[in-house]
Amino acid sequence: FAGAAQSLGAGAILVNPWNITEVAASIGQALNMTCEEREKRHRHNFVHVTTHTAQQWAETFVSELNDTVIEAQQRIRQVPPPLPIGDAIKHYLQSNNRLLILGFNATLTESVNNPGRRGGDQIKEMDLKLHPELKEPLAALCSDPKTTIVVLSGSGRHVLDDNFGKYNMWLAAENGMFLRFTKGEWMTTMPEHLNLEWVESVRHVFEYFTDRTPRSHFDPRETLLVWNYKYSDVEFGRLQARDMLQHLWTGPISNASVDVVQGSRSVEVRAVGVTKGAAIDRILGEIVHSKSICTPIDFVLCIGHFLGKDEDLFSFFEPELPSDPTGAPRSKVADALEVPDALKIPGERKPPSKLPTSKSGSKSSHNKTQRPVSNAEKKTNNHVSGSGRKSPPENMSWHVLDLKGENYFSCAVGRTRTNARYVLGSSEEVVFFLKELAGASFTGLP
Repeated sequence: FAGAAQSLGAGAILVNPWNITEVAASIGQALNMTCEEREKRHRHNFVHVTTHTAQQWAETFVSELNDTVIEAQQRIRQVPPPLPIGDAIKHYLQSNNRLLILGFNATLTESVNNPGRRGGDQIKEMDLKLHPELKEPLAALCSDPKTTIVVLSGSGRHVLDDNFGKYNMWLAAENGMFLRFTKGEWMTTMPEHLNLEWVESVRHVFEYFTDRTPRSHFDPRETLLVWNYKYSDVEFGRLQARDMLQHLWTGPISNASVDVVQGSRSVEVRAVGVTKGAAIDRILGEIVHSKSICTPIDFVLCIGHFLGKDEDLFSFFEPELPSDPTGAPRSKVADALEVPDALKIPGERKPPSKLPTSKSGSKSSHNKTQRPVSNAEKKTNNHVSGSGRKSPPENMSWHVLDLKGENYFSCAVGRTRTNARYVLGSSEEVVFFLKELAGASFTGLP
């Protein structure tokens, strides 16, 4: 009753002190116990009390307390304002080299909600299609030589091919693990050390729970797996998701380097460190290497309905990370994004030359915080498919970004708790905005 049983239960003999017969029998068991069993029990208890100390308990308690404070701050965080369409179009027209990064699902897709019917259309959601009203605006934006468009999605390669294959843009599938220009071949941007041995065993677990959960569906991809129970019974789906997580953590991923990302009604398993923000530096490196971008980018528009784990993409380009009024930490990025040595093909890499500083005289261009392309995540020889690539010339040294705060627009779609600067309510609002942007780009008038 003093609480010792909770700490020494495995090695000690537990009794109810009010049960005299049980106490007497336990004393007899202890007196007649062999030396080997006594030593084994004692060793187990000794290890437990020396590792689960008061110091360890206090550190864990304080850590969880800090986590609770941060979670509470996230809940009361102010909702970002709606995207200022007029300002975004104005700065877009005034810039010389624009980068548009667009999500796909719930951003450029048709709405799955049916008027007068409860819920959405599951078949439509399982077969993602580009919103029909976006075909002409996207074609207009892609035809502008000053504009580079990247569709960055968790969807597989065939889904992006089917929807965007006819446009002049870059496609980044499975959170940026695969990349291609629509006129070229797919290449992989995966880090060399990425371990995917866990995929097959997790696939079996997802298939099992899909079979036993009506109206759930499983989306298998090469580097990540997603189980969606949005259209299942709410309570039953939650119970099944909880049961699935127990199966995963005690089995297939118990010793694997993976992240489990839980959406509102989904469970996703991906390799550790695989996020859209982590992939974008490698994507930019490949785009620059292909000479699709030859002058510094001075306008970035980033729009998408991303999971919380992928919102590091919004912070990646942030030129001016303001202090968060709630005190919630935001990811820090480095000082300048430059053309790195990693852009040279394997086997022909040379020490990077010293890169010049930006010639922009503005104060913000010197003080901005921007992410460098990582040299750590180098690619192996088989990471590029198709024709061979030439190493960039030695004098190719310039800053990829020359971005001021007023020329960066990050926008979350359908999410109010976000690190993005602005929000849009739905894909229909994205359609309206891109139509306006394409129209202004064609006429030159905001």
